[in-house]
Amino acid sequence: MNTLIKKALYFPLCIFMLMSCVLKAQQESETILKADSKELEQTIITPHMEIEVNGDKNILYCLAFQLAWNELKDNMIKEDILLKDEPPCVAHLNKALSSKEDVSEKDYVAMAGFGKDRIIEKINSALKEKFGNQAPQVLEKLSPEDIMVYAYLYKNLKFKYVFESLESPIEFESNGQISHVRAFGIRRFLRSEEHENIAKQVSVIDYRDDDDFIIILTSESFEDEIILAKITPASTLLKTIQAVEKRIDEAEPDEMRNRDTLQIPKFNFDITHSYDELIGKFFMARDFEDYFINEALQNIRFRLDEKGALLKSEARIRGKPISPRPKFLIFDKPFLLYMKEKNGVYPYFAVWIDNAELMVPER
Repeated sequence: MNTLIKKALYFPLCIFMLMSCVLKAQQESETILKADSKELEQTIITPHMEIEVNGDKNILYCLAFQLAWNELKDNMIKEDILLKDEPPCVAHLNKALSSKEDVSEKDYVAMAGFGKDRIIEKINSALKEKFGNQAPQVLEKLSPEDIMVYAYLYKNLKFKYVFESLESPIEFESNGQISHVRAFGIRRFLRSEEHENIAKQVSVIDYRDDDDFIIILTSESFEDEIILAKITPASTLLKTIQAVEKRIDEAEPDEMRNRDTLQIPKFNFDITHSYDELIGKFFMARDFEDYFINEALQNIRFRLDEKGALLKSEARIRGKPISPRPKFLIFDKPFLLYMKEKNGVYPYFAVWIDNAELMVPER
């Protein structure tokens, strides 16, 4: 590339990560955290899962940025990406622990190419074909030698039965602070048809006590799992997830029983993050020495609440033991939340919750 003009590598990443149990119409305009990540004081956005859990910050990860990086590495650079004065995250991204193997092909678009090859038109065409009216539109203008790397991830998981929207907030406790946040779940499980149906969506995994347990929520998408683990974290987000997966593999799933309580914080956020540590870095690969990263953006839209559709109840005959002590499955202290496909190795979304910054606050 014989030119005196340094070429910018456009590396915008669009993620629309929607775990949707849609809010009631009258609640749609209420609390949503829409922010640039620079406005968040208690949350770290990470492009990989090998980040340290430091004990006072939320850690938010979504697969789509890794998908975009993989496209750049595999289909453009065609080797590990090396940058001048590269930040530590590059080595983690080059490992590509997460990949397309961890998400269904129908749920994402990931592409890379030059402006001269009409990459924008190709991206928009792929988005429209796969997501129809739900597809975003990429509007960037590229010069012929500019590169665009783009990834879009969409998941819409709906519960079959509506969980209860709890009137009383959770008093979320972390680092000596109490925050009142909105919640959904089952206030007190009773042997009613309504609770029986709702509880079919909840598997209680390896319950040890009220501060050490794992649950899995199931939705209409049988290929996906929503895992919440109220546990002591390991040293990194990845090791914490792996510890939870090990416990899941070894445990016998249980069900909710009479008088059990389930309370899960609601989430509703739309966060845009720029990986500033990558901006302005030049590539060291042959034929790309004149390229630098001009933009590295990630948007994560996430919502979790009580909504869903129908599941027919089943009839069972069983003996009735003496009622055990009821379990209080209340996520009122730091916990892990992640989503993965049953056949995937790694999750496509994960967040370690250490504080209430990302939760829906009680008014």
